[in-house]
Amino acid sequence: MKTKTFLFCTAALALAVAAHGENFFRVTPYLQHPATNEMSVIWFMQDSCPGKVTWWEADAAKPRRASVSTKPRFSPELSYLPSQTNYPAPYLPFTIPFRHRARLTGLAPDTRYCYEVACGGLTYTNSFRTAPGRDRPIRLICYSDCETEPESDGAKVAWEDPRDDAAKRVYLVDQTVGYASNIVHMARRAPDLICISGDLAQGGSKQVDWDEFWRHNAGAYNDIAGSVPILAAPGNHDYANYWADAGESGMRKYLTYFEFEPNGAPVDYDQRQRFHRLDYGPATLLFLDLNNGRDDDPAKDTNLYLKEEDCRAPDFNEGSAQWRWLEAQLADAQRRSRFTFVFSHQCPYSVGYHGRLNGDAGLEKYKEELSGAPSRCLVPLMMRYGVTAWICGHDEIMERSEIKGKTVGRDGKTRDHTLQIYDVGFSGDGLRGRSRTSEKNPYEAFRVHVDCPEVWKDGLLVDGGKHYGHLEINIATNAAGAWQCTFTPAYVFVSLDKDGNPTGFDRRVYPDEFSVPEEE
Repeated sequence: MKTKTFLFCTAALALAVAAHGENFFRVTPYLQHPATNEMSVIWFMQDSCPGKVTWWEADAAKPRRASVSTKPRFSPELSYLPSQTNYPAPYLPFTIPFRHRARLTGLAPDTRYCYEVACGGLTYTNSFRTAPGRDRPIRLICYSDCETEPESDGAKVAWEDPRDDAAKRVYLVDQTVGYASNIVHMARRAPDLICISGDLAQGGSKQVDWDEFWRHNAGAYNDIAGSVPILAAPGNHDYANYWADAGESGMRKYLTYFEFEPNGAPVDYDQRQRFHRLDYGPATLLFLDLNNGRDDDPAKDTNLYLKEEDCRAPDFNEGSAQWRWLEAQLADAQRRSRFTFVFSHQCPYSVGYHGRLNGDAGLEKYKEELSGAPSRCLVPLMMRYGVTAWICGHDEIMERSEIKGKTVGRDGKTRDHTLQIYDVGFSGDGLRGRSRTSEKNPYEAFRVHVDCPEVWKDGLLVDGGKHYGHLEINIATNAAGAWQCTFTPAYVFVSLDKDGNPTGFDRRVYPDEFSVPEEE
């Protein structure tokens, strides 16, 4: 497997990769299901060799080592369709891999551990930090819509130009480099968690697209997931490769790669991790699956392509198991946590393609069948229980909306509340931003495409504009000792030489950074 070289890469990751047919890491070890006293380590191998994980406290004077052995599990759900095996090197051999999973137990809260994975003559070493108690500051990195696929290599997306709607431009680098440079800057910020609001892979049923996702996060491009747990809400693309098989094959791959705390809702076994909760430090994080609503009422369905009989995407409308679960979690989170965040792929309000109602024709004059608008039914719950922010994607833009209303606080008193809603779908796929709806988003507070104009000098872009990036959330105490949550929309600016060739990637911040206090 050849490693692609990027302008920005450092020697942060060195992998021993055997020749085709021999044993090697198909996905390098990565972290899942974080807790104060436990952590899961998962990896995938080419062959069926046993594995072993050893761990120890990183800062102990005389660290005591513990270890656990793993047994490989053949993973037929990660198989390739015949049409998906015609990709050239350096893509992986088209054979089904073996999954390893180790649950590390007996850990101390908020403690740094080193761990080593040994499997098939190969070793991998990294470190992690266990979840903290309620009073330790934390940092989250949030994004959506990386939509990885091998075809992203060399594919520069259409770049909407606010200077001239008729202009036809392509972005400065391709999607592979865009996402990879984004991850490099995420890693430099040393987050506690990475939270993805869906559409991780371009086609959930296409195994090569998942291979590409892990190449970025636990493989040849970067191994950020080896030290920072990734949590996610499923997107419509994670379920399906459109026009081919919009059923469950993508979700079976998704559930094989990820391990979340089972939701405990009265749902079937295969739905227990499609929506889930994590309490982490001063925050509660709730991840929803909003990919299929009421098929009996298409106007309330977020994804009309998932109506096949075998689709298991849960309902989310009032009275459904997911709705009842969400209300119970929100009520509990309001009592125990300083801040509550909800993650879903579909965004209730946006100016993008999916900001229209199902069946409505927007500016493109074709009907919308992947609308995020049906998820608006959850806004009253979010408001009632004082949700800090709802982090979404789907429209591949950087847009923030504010909904003002009333919440009932922990003390039982009714007070004003502002719900922040983000579309952070600008991590590595499209760079949309122009309005696609016939009506404006009435709650829009900031959109990069209009609020951060491009600055040009001597024919070169020197500042501003829509770029690949992410949302950083920092929860900490301020100078007065009060807890607050700070939202920082960051982007990776591409520096150019005099001829317009990319020379480097700098982290910059859009002018929409602000803080909100903990509510009573």
